[in-house]
Order: sequence, then structure tokens, then C-alpha cells
Amino acid sequence: MNTLIRLFERYGYVSPSCKEALEQHIQTSHKTKGSILLKKGQTTGNLFVLEKGLVRGYYEYKEKQTDVWFGFENTILGSTYQLYKSRPSLEYIECMEDCIVHALSNQELLRFYKDFPELNVIGRRFTEDYCLLLEERAFQLQTFSAVERYHDLIKRHPETLFRIPLGNIASYLGISAETLSRIRRI
Repeated sequence: MNTLIRLFERYGYVSPSCKEALEQHIQTSHKTKGSILLKKGQTTGNLFVLEKGLVRGYYEYKEKQTDVWFGFENTILGSTYQLYKSRPSLEYIECMEDCIVHALSNQELLRFYKDFPELNVIGRRFTEDYCLLLEERAFQLQTFSAVERYHDLIKRHPETLFRIPLGNIASYLGISAETLSRIRRI
């Protein structure tokens, strides 16, 4: 069974007819490190699930890239602007490793919500989880010290240190590479 369907099932019941229809519309691709899944300004896109590999979401502003999230295996991801409102994406999504990605187009997802009401519940539940992650991230950025943010990241995702370059970790934490080096020596 497709990884996207398995993840949907974590959030609720998926009928056999819905699974069959999803299987026909989910596109699976192998992406190489450095591949861009989504570009800033893109209005059409996909709901992605990462079966293998690692991706990052980042903003580019005044020729500077700022990492805002990392997606590991078995993660549902996409750009909220273009996914939920069909507005131009504010972010890029880039493969940081070779990846196996499953994608369902936004248009298909909206059609599935209409044709299979159980997906509305599933969509709401994974959106709720995403909102909780965003609130935690905002809280940490506003209240945690850089040291606390670093230790929390390593606690939640210990593989981070082995898979993500330190410059990207520093960007995600909102600190310089030099500050990250000092924190790591503590």
C-alpha cells in the first residue's frame, strides 16, 4: 500500500473505494538531492509524502535563504499558501537527499474531499497537527534561547546532526553558524 494512504489511515478510516481511487492518482517519483519540489510563486502544486529521504522548506528573501522546516520520512508536507488557498507559494521545497516522493495534486485532493467525505476528517486532523507544530515553533522562536531551541531539535530529531548540514541547522534555529558552533561546544 502507498505511503500516503498509510499516513492517511493514521488519521482515520479510508474506505476501499477511496484507497483504490487514491492509488490511481498518486504520483510516485524518485528525486535526486538538490531537486526542487516547489518554487516560490508557484500556484499549483501537490500534497507530498516523503517515503525516503529528507527535504527542507525555506524562504528566499533579499538573496538570503532561511530554513523554516525539515521533512523526514513518513511526513505529509506541502506549501500551505498554495495547498489551501491556491495562492502563490511563499516557500521553496528542496530535496536534501535522494528521495522517494508520493504526490497528489491539489486539484485531485479537493476532488477527493468532495467525493470521499472521510477524507475531510483526515484532512482536518492532519491540518490540526500541522497547526500545533506551527504554534510550537512560533512559541519556541519567541521564548526559547538558541541553546534551548538547539537541544529541543536534537531531542525531537536526533538524526538531524547526521543528515542536515550545520549551516541549515543554524538557519532553522535563527542563529549564525558561529553561534551554533559555540552552542555545540557547551
